[in-house]
Amino acid sequence: MAIGAMQVPHTASLWDDPLAVLPRRKPQTFQKDQTIFTPEDAAESLFLVVDGVIKLSRIAQSGRETVLDFCCRDTFFGESCLLGASYRGQMAVALEDSAVMEWTIDDLDQLMRRHPELAPSLLRVLARKVRESDARIESLAIDQIAHRLLKVLMMLGDRFGEARGSGTVHILPVTHEMLAKYVGTSREIITQHMSQMRRNGLLRYSRSGMEFDPAQLQRALSGE
Repeated sequence: MAIGAMQVPHTASLWDDPLAVLPRRKPQTFQKDQTIFTPEDAAESLFLVVDGVIKLSRIAQSGRETVLDFCCRDTFFGESCLLGASYRGQMAVALEDSAVMEWTIDDLDQLMRRHPELAPSLLRVLARKVRESDARIESLAIDQIAHRLLKVLMMLGDRFGEARGSGTVHILPVTHEMLAKYVGTSREIITQHMSQMRRNGLLRYSRSGMEFDPAQLQRALSGE
């Protein structure tokens, strides 16, 4: 057969959402501030947020916490189990009453034997996580604190925002301390920047949450 006549297998489906293959599990429920796993726990399963918000963080030997991510509904976490890690190395905590689905490594191994397309679809999940981590590292290296803060607010608005009138979104309260742990600075500096943004009309916040226009934050980020 001539090379030009060879049939090339269609592989696009291999990169589909893993949820097209993964069987549904009964969700586990966690109350607000309840720990799902600690850095010392064995990395033996993959999780999916069914409802609520999960905070991922890393704890330094000094005890200082760095917030790595906020996982929303339909987001996988605990993917270190796919990389052969012995321990989690991260802390996962429910920021509000949450429900998560879990698949053990044994579950995933058996599923991939029956459904080979699951492996590349999980690889896509890992690739997206790596891309997001690269962007985060780049931002920490080159962005000023004000820009890092704008980026995290836009990310929170995109993932958790409830649309309001005039193009604004509302998100539930996020403490200045938690924002500081994500941005990589102190709570006092975050408070200064948040106060300045409020004075400039970029956002409104109170105990009930924050409201802002993502397009307006993007213009501020671009220096317009």
